[in-house]
Amino acid sequence: MFLQGMVRQVMVIGVPLFLMLTGYLNAGKKISRAYYRGLIRVLSAYLVYSLLTIVFREILLHDHRSPWQWVHAILSFDAIPYAWYIEMWIGLFLLTPFLGVLYNGLTTKREKQVLILTLVLLSLMASFCNRYGLKVWPAFWEKIYPLAYFFLGAYIREYRPRIATRTTCAVVLAFAMLNPIAALILAPNRPMIQPFGATETPLTFIVVALCFLSMYERDTKSLRVKHLLARVSVLSLDMYLVSYMFDALFYPWFMERFFVNQRGFGIWWLVMVPLILLCSFALSAVINPLLPTGKPKQRIAS
Repeated sequence: MFLQGMVRQVMVIGVPLFLMLTGYLNAGKKISRAYYRGLIRVLSAYLVYSLLTIVFREILLHDHRSPWQWVHAILSFDAIPYAWYIEMWIGLFLLTPFLGVLYNGLTTKREKQVLILTLVLLSLMASFCNRYGLKVWPAFWEKIYPLAYFFLGAYIREYRPRIATRTTCAVVLAFAMLNPIAALILAPNRPMIQPFGATETPLTFIVVALCFLSMYERDTKSLRVKHLLARVSVLSLDMYLVSYMFDALFYPWFMERFFVNQRGFGIWWLVMVPLILLCSFALSAVINPLLPTGKPKQRIAS
């Protein structure tokens, strides 16, 4: 469990990385029809995969609901249990051009650093401090933590900072061990606790920044690897949305047949994760070309 706890602690940086990449890639976006057509691609993907997931839940999970209940599930982003990200993304997408104006309107590096620090204090620090029934930090703005990661991405894009890989590895390893060590000391023989938090904390913010800085300027000469990474990038949202179905299929199946204790079952993680990844990739690759892109059709001259 100690090793599994370390792995989990590192894996929680996934969503923050997505948020930071949004700022890194999109802080310069302008208000235009072409930009807003991007909504069509994501919302149509959410609708199609929601309908597919509803069929899956009805037939294989025996989660029977009325048509109106399923419509409500789609509108409340509950048809796919992982679709909270889409609900968050809609607001971030609509705000992005204005967030870019805010960021680019600041004239000095120091002002941009203060902006990021302010958001960390208002959101991530609040989430970190106000737990276990305690409230010792102003918490009204804690849900704006995506903006801290967005502006971090924009800052890295502009100033291109660097950090040594060895430093990153040391910090990430120490970060990964914090919660498992604390759990051993504070709550032995109990479900693992997280006194140092998970996604929405300043510690995660630092690790996300370090991990990205150690990777973002790396390159590979292999055209096959580049093609694979580009393909996964295009399908990443689709893979995320369909992965719920494969999680719901494979984890119970493996648990029923192979779970004896947590130590032994941890080995099967090395089987399940690649299997779910490959299945999600394959299904997404089939459905993705059928979705509307939001791009205007090219007119053919007569």
